[in-house]
Amino acid sequence: MLKLTIRLAAFAIVLAALGTTSARAEYSLCNKTSFALSAALGFVEEDNLLTRGWWRLRPGECKTVISEGIEAGRYYVYAEAIPGHRGELKTWSGETPLCVQNDSLFTLRDQSVCKEDPKRSRDFNGVDVTSEDGGNFTTDFTDENNFTTYQAQVAGVQRLLSDVGFDIGAIDGQFGATTKSALRQYRRSRNLGQDGVIDDQVIDALITEANNEDAKLGFFFCNETLLPVWAAFAQPTDDREGYRSSGWWLLEPDSCAKVRRGELAAEPYYVYGIMQAEDQELVLAGGDTTFCVSAVQFDAGSDLACEASGFDEASFRRIDTGGERAWTFVFRAEQFNQDLVRTEEPAAEVIADEEPSEQ
Repeated sequence: MLKLTIRLAAFAIVLAALGTTSARAEYSLCNKTSFALSAALGFVEEDNLLTRGWWRLRPGECKTVISEGIEAGRYYVYAEAIPGHRGELKTWSGETPLCVQNDSLFTLRDQSVCKEDPKRSRDFNGVDVTSEDGGNFTTDFTDENNFTTYQAQVAGVQRLLSDVGFDIGAIDGQFGATTKSALRQYRRSRNLGQDGVIDDQVIDALITEANNEDAKLGFFFCNETLLPVWAAFAQPTDDREGYRSSGWWLLEPDSCAKVRRGELAAEPYYVYGIMQAEDQELVLAGGDTTFCVSAVQFDAGSDLACEASGFDEASFRRIDTGGERAWTFVFRAEQFNQDLVRTEEPAAEVIADEEPSEQ
């Protein structure tokens, strides 16, 4: 399958040579955005390309990620905002697809794993380090605001306070009266002290709370069959003028995946799945609405003529969530048509407002 298509945020990635201060050269990542980031790095070690992550970067934080000697060559960097931030997922990325381990710390020396699970692919940005540069190196994750590290820290607290429901006004990196008041209220209500200062403790508490709230929202797939399931999903576009189908999520037995972030809209959603048996592919029965799909990773609008645009067509099953904020669709073996012919819809169980099991 092709590499995962990732929505890009406005970004700039800057390589800075800081000068030689000791015999040891280090590589650091610095977050100058208003988002808390999860970052990863790719580099060559003993003739093997490996990726390593995830490093949590608080807004305004710089962190050394390689403390041993830095050799000249190409490095690859990637970062994405934590899930707890509202809105579309923001990424700082490039054009080189590399593999990662989702949702956990990792050092990955096998870049072939994305062939089996393309959702583990991220588009890294290449950074060239030359022997003439020398010294220690820092990659800055920035955005259109060009914050200093202090301004990024303040803006990050503003964004996180907004994420958990506090009114802070503009996210501008200015530590004004509104921000100080909201921060003081937050600290007091969470037993984090009476003052309104910014420190790592309050930032970490905000990150945890925002992520915990996000974990309760969205659309989830869970696989309770004994076989792998390739799943696809169709959801309303942002303007509610149409739908967008996307896939594939590889669901191993007894695994779950979030396929849509944030609180659900009132409109129906649509699901599709293929269960991989040894000698055949069994299709999810009960489909009633056609959307575009592809044999590789895809993202397609419902306004496309599928065949003319290079896609296939598949019948997705409609799911009415009834206004729930979260929904879990459970794939079970009896939902798949054993004859590979779509017939009438079998009984299916869905679970509303329930988090998936830990993976």
